[in-house]
Amino acid sequence: MVRRIAYFCIALCLMGLALLGFTVGFSKLADVRQLDRLPVSPLSALTKGEYLVSGTITNKATSIIAPYSDDAVVYYHYELTETYTDSDGNQQTRTLESGKSATPFFIQDNTAQVQVDPGFRLSDIRFIAPQTYQHKTGDLTYTEQTLRSGDAIQLTGTYGSENQTLELQSNMTLPKFVTNDALNESTGQSLLGISLILSASAGALAIGFALLLSSFAVHRFWVFVVTMTLGLMGAFSYLGLHWVQIDWQRAERLYSLRSEGVLHQPNNKSAEQDLYQYFVRIEQSAQGWPDSALFSSFFDTKTQPNVWSQQEQQQLQEAALIRDFSRLKPVWLGSLLAIVGAIICLVFIGSALKAIRFKRLVEFIPTSKTTGLSYGLAELNGQAKTHTHALTSPLNQQECFAYEYCIEQKQGTGKNQKWVEIESGAERVSFSLKDELGRVRVNPNGANIEYSDQKVEQKGSRRYTEKWLATGAQLYCLGFARIDTETAGQLILAEDPNKEMKFLISAKTEQQVILGNGVNGFLLTGFALMFGIVAATMWLTLQSNFSPLDLLKVSLVVPAILLGITVIMHYNSLVFLRQRIHKTAADINTLLQKRADLFPRLAEIVSAYLSHESDVMKQLVNARSQVTPVGESVVEAETQLKTQNAAKHSLLALVEQYPDLKANKPIELIMQQMSEAEDELALIRQGYNDAVMLYNNQIEKLPDVFLAKLFAFKPSAPFQTS
Repeated sequence: MVRRIAYFCIALCLMGLALLGFTVGFSKLADVRQLDRLPVSPLSALTKGEYLVSGTITNKATSIIAPYSDDAVVYYHYELTETYTDSDGNQQTRTLESGKSATPFFIQDNTAQVQVDPGFRLSDIRFIAPQTYQHKTGDLTYTEQTLRSGDAIQLTGTYGSENQTLELQSNMTLPKFVTNDALNESTGQSLLGISLILSASAGALAIGFALLLSSFAVHRFWVFVVTMTLGLMGAFSYLGLHWVQIDWQRAERLYSLRSEGVLHQPNNKSAEQDLYQYFVRIEQSAQGWPDSALFSSFFDTKTQPNVWSQQEQQQLQEAALIRDFSRLKPVWLGSLLAIVGAIICLVFIGSALKAIRFKRLVEFIPTSKTTGLSYGLAELNGQAKTHTHALTSPLNQQECFAYEYCIEQKQGTGKNQKWVEIESGAERVSFSLKDELGRVRVNPNGANIEYSDQKVEQKGSRRYTEKWLATGAQLYCLGFARIDTETAGQLILAEDPNKEMKFLISAKTEQQVILGNGVNGFLLTGFALMFGIVAATMWLTLQSNFSPLDLLKVSLVVPAILLGITVIMHYNSLVFLRQRIHKTAADINTLLQKRADLFPRLAEIVSAYLSHESDVMKQLVNARSQVTPVGESVVEAETQLKTQNAAKHSLLALVEQYPDLKANKPIELIMQQMSEAEDELALIRQGYNDAVMLYNNQIEKLPDVFLAKLFAFKPSAPFQTS
């Protein structure tokens, strides 16, 4: 219960962080999209509203003095850093002082000159300026970044016709920045961060959903698939539609404000042309659905400004689209993240399939009683009892059947302090699993053991950790029931010889094992979805200008991955069950061959006494020569068994008639071996029939019945001969 409450709390935290991440990511994406829609306006076209302009800082500008270089500038950011050695001997850098300052200045282009007022809250403005000064004195480094007269810059600002000044301190919709770098380079790098924020948020939401289901003890994978698909696609659809609507509302407000300014200056042709270019870029950004539908609802043909001629309209359109829309940069890093995301997604899908497959295996295999155990995969519940002897754990002196211990010592100082293993060990011994009907020997070698007891103790600078499987512990075991070589005709629970499945010995209940593996599978699937979303987001951002509604396209990754996992999981389950039949059939064939090899030896001994009994001799020879592989059908195996049984019965009748023959030691030994083989065959035959029943039932269930028909999984026949 405590763990489920923890899952619930973590799920709520992750979902809250996801919503916060979506808010931050989509807000930044909206800024990039608004900047992309803006044309670079000539200074003569400024009327009213928010603009993106470029120009050169003029000599007319007032200046301030940079603190380190004493240069006359319009903006500076200074920083004094010191290099020092920390207590662990590592080189570190710290800032001793820093600051920034700016003064109003003028910029000009080939059409006009305008004053720019950065105001006093410089922390609200993103300045991107070149480093113009650096000086090192001992461990101190003095650095300055400045803008000065003659520098070419781009900036956003609000223009008011009353004061004829571009202001950066007003309540702007657009992000405020002043840069000497190309705008598309800056926004392209921003797209990389935005894509990562949105991908991480989507991944956190996916993992949050997985933990939420786990907190309610949901372990059915189809419930997980349906909930995740509907939940994530619904959340992504709502968020995408919500934010794209906000984005277009902002675009309409910015355009309307500028359009209002143009109406108040009817003779400003440059302003009208600039407004038309703004309209062209807005229209160009609405090429895909549903952006095109939202563009039609917010912008109609009446909003389009007048243009004097078709030729001029064509020229303005070409000029408006000279500046490309932002693309994710650097491209190589975005491509690398997409590829790495896809690879990690596949790794997590593989891990999730293993966890879910094991969970389904626990659900598939019926719990056996010790007296009803059959050859092959089996699960048992019971109490651990001594078979021959028990162990004593070395640290805590506890009687047990398996233990692991580790002794660690704390070494190092400061950040380098860590626990270092100085001694460890483990030992296991066979034990009996007892239920109300009997007991079965369990060989724990090769098993994944979830121990019943654990103790961690720290003494001084050492830490002692020990786990043990206590005598009398109530255990759940899932393993392979095979012939016990120590006791003829009996089964032992041990590791699968082919290691196709995990051998588990657990102090947890079967339901806890199912829930635990279900949680692991869900979480691994959540991580697969997260990295799949990262790959899809990066790929889409590289292909085109990313829109909030592209989150709908990204959301298709969710059902695609979940459907892929579901199909692979069910297909692999059918293959596993079919292979289990083939493996058991091969074991029957091997045992029949072993049993048939005894007949030539019998024939050789019997012929010395009964050479005149030609019919018996013929049966013995035929039994040896008619052994064929079992394959997909058990008809050949049943024929072999009938032939061998007939020969055996004839031999037994002859032995009873001749006392000397009956007392022959080699014949007595062979008959004992044949009897043991017959007992083993009975156990394996029952295991084969159980495997056939489980497989046949599974290929008739939904959705496996569709895969069975598609991939030709045909029913298998049980073994009939007794």
